[in-house]
Amino acid sequence: MASHVEQAVAARLAAVQARRAQQRQDRAARAARRRAGVDARNRAKLARLATEQPAEAGPANTDGH
Repeated sequence: MASHVEQAVAARLAAVQARRAQQRQDRAARAARRRAGVDARNRAKLARLATEQPAEAGPANTDGH
């Protein structure tokens, strides 16, 4: 039979492991949201650049500048 001290230590270890597991899950969730946001911003930027490019191209500059 385990002593009350061993039980307390085991409970504390279990609590630490559970907290660390939760922290890992939280970090993974934040990373996924961050990645999704970065991807969305990148897609918006590329779409904006694609619509701006033809307007900025204009006639060819023939004077060399």
